[in-house]
Amino acid sequence: MKIPSEKEKFSERLKIAISVKYPNLLKNSEIAIKFNLLHPNEPITQQAVYKWLNGLAIPAPDKIQTLSKWLNVKPEWLRYGIREGDKVDIFDETLISLISTLSENQKRAILQLILSFRD
Repeated sequence: MKIPSEKEKFSERLKIAISVKYPNLLKNSEIAIKFNLLHPNEPITQQAVYKWLNGLAIPAPDKIQTLSKWLNVKPEWLRYGIREGDKVDIFDETLISLISTLSENQKRAILQLILSFRD
């Protein structure tokens, strides 16, 4: 069993955050355009997005800040995920375990449902 690299783990979190905000998947070019409209520094290319989404690169901290604001997630989660020292209670562990067995479409539906409670 292959252990995912930090870049691959980042990629998965980024894909999740994008799919929650945009259930109808975006093309790399669309992601780059939307990102560049919000990012105050140098723009990114479609190739950079490709690298992020395919576990080949992790963006610089300023880009993670922009991604987190755009996708409405914490920058720490986007970059590092749940770390070993983070507090996760038994209820959270149970939810994570149950959700991890669902299909991608079912996970998206659950995420949309949870997000509807935030409004």
